[in-house]
Amino acid sequence: MEFRMPLIGEKFPEISAMTTMGQISLPEKYKGKWFVLFSHPGDFTPVCTTEFYSFASKYEEFKKINTELIGLSVDSNISHIEWVNWIKEKLGKEIPFPIIADSLGNVSKALGMIHAESSTSTVRAVFIVDPNSTVRLIMYYPLEIGRNISEILRSIKALQMVDKYNAVMPANWPYNELIGDKFLNKPPSNISDAGEVLKKYKGYDWWISYRDSPEEESKEAKELFKK
Repeated sequence: MEFRMPLIGEKFPEISAMTTMGQISLPEKYKGKWFVLFSHPGDFTPVCTTEFYSFASKYEEFKKINTELIGLSVDSNISHIEWVNWIKEKLGKEIPFPIIADSLGNVSKALGMIHAESSTSTVRAVFIVDPNSTVRLIMYYPLEIGRNISEILRSIKALQMVDKYNAVMPANWPYNELIGDKFLNKPPSNISDAGEVLKKYKGYDWWISYRDSPEEESKEAKELFKK
């Protein structure tokens, strides 16, 4: 196995791994869907437990936007299963997605999940992969800080809008401070097109213009990412 993490825009590497729900092959298992592979430092730890509770709580929201979840750590499958059962029994939350048992660390190393912070634990990595098996977004969090699950959900929806409408998305979309839920246009690449931009769209200059987002898409996004 090649130990080089995939980069944004590259194909997600082919991986076969044991999980709490049996053997899976990535990215083949989720071809045609978006998926989020996220690593956590360890089972039976406080921050990771809160993250898994949050991921499970928002699982149906991920499903609504054609997205699956897969967890991963270097713990054994027995440990994963025991922890999942503990979360269900003590916290009343069922974990509805698989967790990869990477006890040898091969998958973690291949994906660049082992950092200088710890030579044995995975950092909190997030890989967002599209239906064509292309890596679209990578996030890393340190051991001490839990992820914002809503931001992961928002990022996927924003990427889907980029693909569907050939747009670029503003900060904090769909609640941007300048243009609200509207889409930004890609800047023109020649002088002729630059002179036409503000005749077609609202904007602040030829390189920063925007257009209305479709009403249904905007409504759906605001429902997913309520402030």
